[in-house]
Amino acid sequence: TADFRFASAVAEFGMLLRNSQFKQHATFDQAISIAQGAKGHDEGGYRSEFIRLAETAKSLANSASYTTTY
Repeated sequence: TADFRFASAVAEFGMLLRNSQFKQHATFDQAISIAQGAKGHDEGGYRSEFIRLAETAKSLANSASYTTTY
């Protein structure tokens, strides 16, 4: 169901934020893509807000990895 897929995107996002040993090949892009595909009817806008949050976290993670490399 869309609810289950969206919940899995949220769980994947959480594992990425915590750098969980169980994240395996999870990526921000994958979590965002799953969430976008499972957004469905978003009456309160909470799912859209989660997607924006995940996109921001991805951007911050990319800039953090760039600055720690140099």
